[in-house]
Parts: sequence; structure tokens; C-alpha cells
Amino acid sequence: MIHRDGKAVDVRVVGRLLVRGTRRAAVTLIGFALVGIGLVGLLLPVLPGWVLIIAGFAVLSREYAWAHSGLAFARRHAARGGRKLRSLATRRRGQRTDVAAPSGEVVIDLTEVPDDTEERNFATGSS
Repeated sequence: MIHRDGKAVDVRVVGRLLVRGTRRAAVTLIGFALVGIGLVGLLLPVLPGWVLIIAGFAVLSREYAWAHSGLAFARRHAARGGRKLRSLATRRRGQRTDVAAPSGEVVIDLTEVPDDTEERNFATGSS
């Protein structure tokens, strides 16, 4: 403890305040930098914009409640979008779509397994 003008200042308390403030400033700076780069990434094709924005919100959510609620909102919408995508994929798997080739291209359907008896009959020459 250091005594100045009759007031006691605990060096450990000041050190903790300094470390806590520095940590909060670093987290804020890194989080906003990720969000800013993510916003630029939405415009540029080489950067994954949404990934960086969500990463920035994840970093900011350690210190700020508004970032935590924004991240929870994004998680809910991502889960809802994933469910919609999975249901669309299962519906599409159930439908059989025949592909027509109007331009003369050859289309080979590899979704069905051929019957082995036809191959054996062709190889032996019997019918």
C-alpha cells in the first residue's frame, strides 16, 4: 500500500483495474475489427463475410450483452435455416426427376443399380 496525502492506494487494486480495462479494450478492438472486415467481406468475393461477422460478435459477446443477444439471434436463424434446408433436401430426394437432354447430350443415370443378370447374359451370349 502506498500512502499519499492521507489516502491509501492499494497497488493490486489499481493493477487489476488496469488489466481489466486493457483486456476489455483489446476484446472490443478485436471484435469490431472482425465485424468491420466481415462487412468488407460481404462486398469482396475473397473474404468470408458472414463468418467474420459472426466471429466478431462471438468475441464481443464476452464483454457486451447486446453482442451476446445478437449472437443468439444469429444462432436461432441459422438453426431455422438449417432445418429448412434439410427438409428441402429430403423432399427433393423423395421426388424422381428425369433429366431430358434437348441439345443431344448423353445423360447417364447413375442413381439406379443395374441388374446383374443382364450383365451375365450379355457376357455369355445367352438370353
